Amino acid sequence: MLILDGCDGLEDIIALGRLPPSLRSFSFDGYGPASQRTPIVELPLKHFRPSTVEDKKDISTSKISLEGCTELDNMFLRGLNNLVELDLSGTAIKILDFKTMVVQVPRLKRLYLIGCKQLRAIIFLHDIHSSKVEPDLELMSIDTRAGIVCPRASIDKTKSFRLRVHAIVVDARLIHSVGSLTAMDMKDVSYNIHVTSSPAYDGVVQFEETNNGKFDHCDQGSLEQLIPAVQYSDVLSMVCNPPMQAFPQPPATRLDAHIEIAKGSYYVESGLKGMLGYLMGETAESLHLHDVSIDAIIPRTQHYTWNNLRWCRVERCPKLDTVFPSVSSAFPSNSSGFFKLETFWASDLLMACWIWSKGRLHGSFSLSDTNSFKNLQHLHLRSCPRLQFVIPVWVCSFPKLETLHIIHCGDLVHGFELDELYPKEIFSLGVLFPKLTTMYLHDLPKLQQICEVKMVAPALETIRIRGCWGLRRLPSVAARRQGEKKPTVEIEKDTWDALEWDANHRLDNFEAPVHSRHYKKKLPRVSFLR
Repeated sequence: MLILDGCDGLEDIIALGRLPPSLRSFSFDGYGPASQRTPIVELPLKHFRPSTVEDKKDISTSKISLEGCTELDNMFLRGLNNLVELDLSGTAIKILDFKTMVVQVPRLKRLYLIGCKQLRAIIFLHDIHSSKVEPDLELMSIDTRAGIVCPRASIDKTKSFRLRVHAIVVDARLIHSVGSLTAMDMKDVSYNIHVTSSPAYDGVVQFEETNNGKFDHCDQGSLEQLIPAVQYSDVLSMVCNPPMQAFPQPPATRLDAHIEIAKGSYYVESGLKGMLGYLMGETAESLHLHDVSIDAIIPRTQHYTWNNLRWCRVERCPKLDTVFPSVSSAFPSNSSGFFKLETFWASDLLMACWIWSKGRLHGSFSLSDTNSFKNLQHLHLRSCPRLQFVIPVWVCSFPKLETLHIIHCGDLVHGFELDELYPKEIFSLGVLFPKLTTMYLHDLPKLQQICEVKMVAPALETIRIRGCWGLRRLPSVAARRQGEKKPTVEIEKDTWDALEWDANHRLDNFEAPVHSRHYKKKLPRVSFLR
């Protein structure tokens, strides 16, 4: 036990290498020493502590670091009016309570809880009159993984935020504590939240530099280490890899409000019903979900707008049947919004039947719904064998969609299907894709049409199709003027010959197709049984 009550001349308290790791209790009361000596390893009780300050003291201490005190699980700090930084990394603290354990620290700006594997909750002080949360932190860094030392976060001076949060937590329920600090006012809050126990992730958000040289910059790591190798890539490298196997790299740049959920995490489903789900659906700008066993990203009973989400990446979630589910009969939709979504990437979802399910709209069609997907630029799907369709169409246009890649989705019938309610002019005018330039479709044997109704893509440049034996319609492109290049098509001859055309959708609007060099010969329609 270490008691420093009333030691108002101390400037810094740094435990690492100076205090024994067996330290269990720590007290620094700016009000002064307790009236009675306390038994060993028990801090002074409340009724023994001074209730007021006789003379206004100016406590000099600006930094307290108890890093390395692996047995520390009890502490009391009060009345430290100049304390700026508190580092409890590596301690055994389970609950950090700013109502009873750390009080009256008005200038506390930086809080570090790295390697606190027993941490279960952080309780902040809320002012019910002003909705202010105390302390008024600028930077909070948390890592609850066992046996892992994460580098300290630094601050990027090019970005101005009131609060920056970097959290790697194993137990998703701890996000409730983090969210209670951020959810009051998200306008000037940046966060990077990872729910995982995996040691593979050690990247740190670049925060603003501090005066202490200990807070070094940390690179996010190479993209190659973050992206798993394609299945059978070693075999494909030994044979001729057809162009259709080419696939773009997934989004990896973390935005200012980023959430990642990965393997080894606990209580994810209960977290998605609470603060974790709220942060994802209402405030997150980038979302990466991989290697977790959950049925849905958001429970059907929850309703979120997804108005801030800019990119979403979902991979290797074997139980996920719907990424963004529709409503049940008793609840409003939870798949609205998506006004800012730019990139969606999904791969290896073995049970997913659709990305966005139908049933989003109830009642009359709202004009505000026409803004959904207005910023969607890239849509990439791979190895989702049970996928039946991708997006239910409730808009007249996808005005910024540039690339559409769908590969190895054996049950896919339509990429875009009509929702329960939609603008009636879709039947006469079709769905417009004014900036769609590139379309790759590979190994989709049940695909009939890319869009259930007419698909208009005047800017289309490249179409690559392989293994889509049931396809009957290509997107409609207007006749190009003399000198303008027509869309190029790479497709099997059998599929090209089976396509259907009409007066407004002509074969000669496309370049002469290029058929696969790896083409199979027709087999005789006879039995070889004797």
